[in-house]
Amino acid sequence: MKFRPYLLFNIFRSVLIGLQTVGVVPIFGQVKTSVENNRPQNKTETNDLVELRRKAFEFLQSGNWQNARTIFEEILAESPNDYFSSYGNGVALFNLQRISEADESVQKAIDFLTKSNTDKAILVDALVLSAVISAKRNENGIAIEKLQTAVKIAPDNFDANLSLGRAYFGNGDISNAVIFFQQAAKIQPDNLRALFFLATALERIGNLQEALKQYRAVVKLDENYAEGNLGLGVLLINLEGEKSVEGLKALQKAVSVDGNLYEARLTLGKTLIKLDRAEEAIGHLTKASELAAKNPEPHYQLALAYRKIGKKAEAAAEMEIVKQIHETRRGTAKKDQ
Repeated sequence: MKFRPYLLFNIFRSVLIGLQTVGVVPIFGQVKTSVENNRPQNKTETNDLVELRRKAFEFLQSGNWQNARTIFEEILAESPNDYFSSYGNGVALFNLQRISEADESVQKAIDFLTKSNTDKAILVDALVLSAVISAKRNENGIAIEKLQTAVKIAPDNFDANLSLGRAYFGNGDISNAVIFFQQAAKIQPDNLRALFFLATALERIGNLQEALKQYRAVVKLDENYAEGNLGLGVLLINLEGEKSVEGLKALQKAVSVDGNLYEARLTLGKTLIKLDRAEEAIGHLTKASELAAKNPEPHYQLALAYRKIGKKAEAAAEMEIVKQIHETRRGTAKKDQ
């Protein structure tokens, strides 16, 4: 018996994939390489300035945002056109949750690099960061425009392609998301995130066999990649039903690596009920109900599990929770009308 398709993964996996959900922003490849090589921006730069900037980027790489920002501000006070430092300062400010200041700093780098045509690789990195900031503000259309520019400048830039795929995904344009996830995966064939994002996007547009192929590629690369096992397990259960040995094994692996994956917990619990293993299902469904407290589905499944093992009072209690959640939702909907 196959499970009915359900849309909860659209909510929970979208949180992971959409560009607007990016938390910490890294320093991208070209800037990192340039600074590690201690490359001056121009012939007039002193060794002291180059060394100071190198120290600031070391702070960025270690996640010491405040110290990085302090040094970048010191550099920019003396050298306002230092585009490395404007970009690095934008990264530091973003991670300090000072979004408006981050936007201003990275835009200075973009303006200078666009006018001077000095360093296209750094310009692309700055555009990617600027797009992340736009997406964080729920300006996904603007983010997409910036990333389209970045990809046009550097078609083989991994970060630009992956970020553009994420921006399209967050904007609901899954077909275009697939295109740029495919390009990112082509550039870095062993990148787990690119393959997982591609698999999930393919699943969303209904290309299930290709999605399955990509999920298996992820797990083959890293058997302990929780999200890869999650995607593989859920898709196999939906395709083959609860008796999918591979699907069940993948879900069990997912929760063993990361116990906070709601979708894995819920699907595993539902699968175990169907396999007449309700006792095992209860722990997973209880955890799912904690991870998504306002979702009635885990409680409904818990009620089924308790009924299976003859615990009528517990089943009734779970159904009461389901009823209360639905009543709360209806009340909220009426207030919003």
